[in-house]
Amino acid sequence: MPEISMTETLFGGIIFAAFLFFGLRKFGAANFWAGVLSGAIPFLMYLVYASQHWEGGDVLAIHFAVYLSNACVLTIYGSMRQKKQRMHWAPRLIIAFFIFLVVLNAVLLSIASRGLPTGISSWILQNPEKQKVHTAFPGTVPHDKNKSYQGQLALIEQLKEQGWQVELRGFDSLVSGQAADVELQLLDKEGAPISNAKVQLGLWRIANSRDDLSLQMHESEPGLYRVELMLKDAGRWVAEVIIETEDGYLRSQKQLFLES
Repeated sequence: MPEISMTETLFGGIIFAAFLFFGLRKFGAANFWAGVLSGAIPFLMYLVYASQHWEGGDVLAIHFAVYLSNACVLTIYGSMRQKKQRMHWAPRLIIAFFIFLVVLNAVLLSIASRGLPTGISSWILQNPEKQKVHTAFPGTVPHDKNKSYQGQLALIEQLKEQGWQVELRGFDSLVSGQAADVELQLLDKEGAPISNAKVQLGLWRIANSRDDLSLQMHESEPGLYRVELMLKDAGRWVAEVIIETEDGYLRSQKQLFLES
């Protein structure tokens, strides 16, 4: 089943529910049962989709609330139409407010998951052409990785003392779901390659620590270590390299933002 956006599942479900409700009413179904089925069937269909493309319990709750509210509005509308009553301005205002909330939440969810469109971000943010701007929500930091700032300061001091030159390459061009080679160039303070080092590459998935990886990098030529890497999910990651040699030990970190 192909993956679709949250906006499509929300509004697609609402449109499908409306067609379902009026179709059932046309074929003689009671107003109450048409409303119940117009809320239950889209949500059950989303449950099947979510079982293959899980986006979190909060997203599931949002879909449930939107589908349920939509079914209630359709049921009220169908009941008033059945009794040939004109809708009072107060229910109309409530329905309009509900529609506004659905649209607003869909927009905010789209921005959180995919970021601002390029045209809007270039208008709002300063000098976007001079830097790579990511406006999507990066995810929460797992509790056991929440000491990164102090650790990074210690790494910088350690690197200065040893004089090693560490350069990570290939991370900026990574795309989720595609395998690519990443490499590490390791030189001493004189610029000579450091060979026979044990290089461990760890990757932390900021939004979900269960996706963390640990890989061994292999030396392909003096001072150059490579590994093939594929990360299945887009979003923010932290790459940590642990280097061990006879002369020293070093940990280095790099922030990544993986495009979908």
